[in-house]
Amino acid sequence: MTEPQYAVLECPECGEQYIISSPTDSPSETATLFSDGYFIEDGNIHWRTPLVIGCVTCELGFMPVKGKQIAFGTLDELLEKFPNIKKAMAPTAGTLVLDLRARLHMELDEEVAIRRELWYASQHTSKGCELLERNKKFEAFYQQNLLRLIECVQLPVLKAELNRQAGMFDQCLNCLENETDSMATLIAQQAKVENTGVFKVSNAI
Repeated sequence: MTEPQYAVLECPECGEQYIISSPTDSPSETATLFSDGYFIEDGNIHWRTPLVIGCVTCELGFMPVKGKQIAFGTLDELLEKFPNIKKAMAPTAGTLVLDLRARLHMELDEEVAIRRELWYASQHTSKGCELLERNKKFEAFYQQNLLRLIECVQLPVLKAELNRQAGMFDQCLNCLENETDSMATLIAQQAKVENTGVFKVSNAI
């Protein structure tokens, strides 16, 4: 059995180094999955590589594809070579808001990545949930973020989930008219009972 491969990336702005789990965009068999595509890995061997990596040095986020890959190998190999390496983590919800406000000219893929991480941070981190619950300005920004994501994303199931969480249930169901997979079915069921909350789904999906 081939060992999973990992990569070390450098921040394009400051050169700070981070290790990313591979594959970067799909959960392991033991991960906890959610309706919005977010997942939480069980243990320290795998972890979700965020769409935007938060840099602790320059406080800017960068997409993994824009980081400079300086090493590739198994987890043990890279941890031996880079003993103090940091795991790639997403910026906080507050940092993502500042990032969106500061970047006047963004490529669409970069904007979508930042906005999706803000969506995730607001639903799956304690700080983000607290901001969403207690800060009216943040709540308004979060809702605007959902609407902008709906405009930007093309994947029908993802667009449907965004519409459902935004409370636009008819639009959600319209997005799923030609979708037959398990996730689409679950999202449609929740839209029909007008549930806007993110929910866990079976690891089998």
